[in-house]
Amino acid sequence: MPKYICLPTGQRLIENIRDFRRINGFPQVGGAIDGTHIPIVAPRNNPADYYNRKGWYSMVCQAVVDANYCFTNVYVGWPGRVHDARIFSNSDIYRQGENGELFPQHTVNINGTEIPVFLLGDAAYPLKSWLMRPFSDFGNLTYEQKLMVVEGSFGRLKGRWRCLLKRLDVVTVRVPYVVCSCCTLHNCEVHGDGINEQWLNGVVGGQDNVFLANLQNNQNNYAENIRGAVASYLV
Repeated sequence: MPKYICLPTGQRLIENIRDFRRINGFPQVGGAIDGTHIPIVAPRNNPADYYNRKGWYSMVCQAVVDANYCFTNVYVGWPGRVHDARIFSNSDIYRQGENGELFPQHTVNINGTEIPVFLLGDAAYPLKSWLMRPFSDFGNLTYEQKLMVVEGSFGRLKGRWRCLLKRLDVVTVRVPYVVCSCCTLHNCEVHGDGINEQWLNGVVGGQDNVFLANLQNNQNNYAENIRGAVASYLV
């Protein structure tokens, strides 16, 4: 897994930023982040913790993807009842971002503001200098446009590995191993193992996780300036 699922660096990062810019016009995007629920058998211990707001038992998979639908970071294991924001705040991605270790310190100047490489997330995530979330009233930063790549990745994952689409019939402690294995094998698509579009019929990606977070945004001026500069660039 560490060999095939890792954040892009060097030339791979440069190409990824270029591809995101080609897809949706965003500059400096290193990846898109979101979560999806994996249906599971109700565990014997603390089953209520796994009963999500959709009305079924699940485990949450948080993932970062690149512009080619490949997973670059996977964090799975939290019960379905836990909010995305709490999962995110306990993940390595959050720690690396706060410590300045997520991406190289490479910036571009846009409208007088130095823009670092950042992740794209939805309204469930906090605004950081290394993570952009949308304005609530700015059309160019809508959820659908911004996360179409990560939604497509979840759709491809569940379409290819149907065990993740329906109830995963393994004991709870083994769920993360199955999910991470499927994510690793999913990345073989970049080596020429294409997707069959018929696999995607009836598949829903990660939209079951979209609602506002309780995590404090900690919106500092730098992050606001970055988001404003990016918004001006897209107009």
